[in-house]
Amino acid sequence: MRVLIAEYKRSLRLARTMRRKIKHVNHKSLKDEEDEKVLSSIISDLVFTIEWLRRGHNPDARRGIDKNGVYITDPSVLDVLPINQQGPSEKDFTQYEKEIVEDALCTLSDREKEIFLLIKVEGITFDYASELLGIKKSTVQTHLKRAEMKIEQRKNESLFLRALCE
Repeated sequence: MRVLIAEYKRSLRLARTMRRKIKHVNHKSLKDEEDEKVLSSIISDLVFTIEWLRRGHNPDARRGIDKNGVYITDPSVLDVLPINQQGPSEKDFTQYEKEIVEDALCTLSDREKEIFLLIKVEGITFDYASELLGIKKSTVQTHLKRAEMKIEQRKNESLFLRALCE
């Protein structure tokens, strides 16, 4: 799902770039004006679709349940507790450890979470992730490193607090 959202975002950036180029033409032809209207419609549809995919329900619905800012909506992210791949399988995780992961992922920025999940959960390469997101490979690596550090720090804080309570 995250790959699909990233591809839609890439298409959105391309459509906005094309519309920007048409807007800056001094003497627009009828075809340019028509193209601009079509691109505006495409952009509107892409924004709506991305929001629908991100939320998991119709973004125009007034009474939709939308509490995904606190809770993780994709249970597969619990597979990523050990950042290095030599860790135990998911069967060995306690409920407390799973809660630590949820808590740690909530501390990440949207971009960090997006990159972390693309690379660690979806298994995307740095090159492909940078292409999908329209950013440099080094930026992807920096965001991933920052996300891993935040997760590790949050995990250590949670373990420390647990030791204090025991």
